[in-house]
Amino acid sequence: MRQFSIAGLLFILALLPAPALAQGAMLHGIGPVNSSMGGAGAALLNESLGALTYNPALIAGAQGNQISFTSEFFKDSIIIDTTVGVGPLTGRAQPNSQRNAVPAFGWMMRDPKGKLALGFGLIGLAGFGADYGAEEASILFAPIPHGFGRIYTDYRATKIPVALAYQVTPKLAVGASLNVYMSEFGVAPLPYTFFDTDASGNRYYSEAGKLDKRWAVSGQFGFAYQASPVVSIGGSLTLPQNFATHEWNSTMANPGSGDFGKPRTVSFDLDGPMIVTFGVGLRPGAKTQVAVDGMFTKYEGVHGFGGPGGINDGVIDPFGWRDVWTFKAGVQHQATEKLALRAGYNYSQMPLRSEVVLSATGAPATFQSHYCAGVGLKMFPFLEAEAGFYYVPRDHVVGPFPDLESNVRGTLDESNSLNSVLIGLNFRF
Repeated sequence: MRQFSIAGLLFILALLPAPALAQGAMLHGIGPVNSSMGGAGAALLNESLGALTYNPALIAGAQGNQISFTSEFFKDSIIIDTTVGVGPLTGRAQPNSQRNAVPAFGWMMRDPKGKLALGFGLIGLAGFGADYGAEEASILFAPIPHGFGRIYTDYRATKIPVALAYQVTPKLAVGASLNVYMSEFGVAPLPYTFFDTDASGNRYYSEAGKLDKRWAVSGQFGFAYQASPVVSIGGSLTLPQNFATHEWNSTMANPGSGDFGKPRTVSFDLDGPMIVTFGVGLRPGAKTQVAVDGMFTKYEGVHGFGGPGGINDGVIDPFGWRDVWTFKAGVQHQATEKLALRAGYNYSQMPLRSEVVLSATGAPATFQSHYCAGVGLKMFPFLEAEAGFYYVPRDHVVGPFPDLESNVRGTLDESNSLNSVLIGLNFRF
């Protein structure tokens, strides 16, 4: 049982999170307007945040200045069910879950008489986090050395785009964005390659609990084409983000060793994926807009997220995510001069692979279907108040629960659900 607990815990939750959101760790949409339309809008300009996130060429359609301030308040619900051996022995783990907030700011500007547009943003893009308490009777969280004990993780990614767009012809606009990314990551303990052992083979993992900040710079390129008064098309390419390796000041972890408490540095490399976005915008009437998008997120081969996963030479490789395809669709209808109604749907493949579900427990992003709705109210000629809501029903990924020698001891059933409320203000002048 001790060997099994260590094996299962090895990573169970090596990076265990709460809000691993949609396309892996990323939000399915940004701000109440874009989010309530399922995150769609690569070919349809509604406000600055969607354009700065998914297609910088769209800001060429801005008229004057537009500034958006928004916040998203979400809460997830992770459940991990474990079944082991003959009997069988079962267990359930649920972290403390609290509502979290993600802010976003966006600005875009174009002189109606000119062809050049500018944009800038500060966008909460992705994250996960969890806090599991140690439990004497737990299969997964028995106190050290029989398990991992308490597990804490926190990951946050912020995008800071500086964008330019140019109206090449009355129908064609091109754009580019220089994106600065900040990644913050902490995990305690860090069950990866940094561990100490005692004479019985028990493992003691060092902590990396303080949030470590790392930066990356990447490019994004897009186009928008107005094929007719009714149909527009657009798309963008976001290049991978190569962050410096996260590092933490830590200590030797085996309390029975003479080296216990001596300093050590632990590290983990966690980069960001390449993303391809493409879409169609439709205006079937003067008051109605429809957006349909597709998106490809390439996790395979990305340090951290796209590693091999599973247990290799007695060490668990985190995540092991696969590439992800996402479908987005949304509609906006101007019900009255002051009231806009929105609805959307977003379906994303799980990045998790059932055969290495133990590794994927670090970020149980089981989210697939997003059901979205929202409203906009023009309060003044220069100000619109926006609100949105979405719900993600519980989905599961089930796979083997191995020990350190890759012997299957049982099964893991990981699931998650999510609900979120968004509010914001859009200024136009």
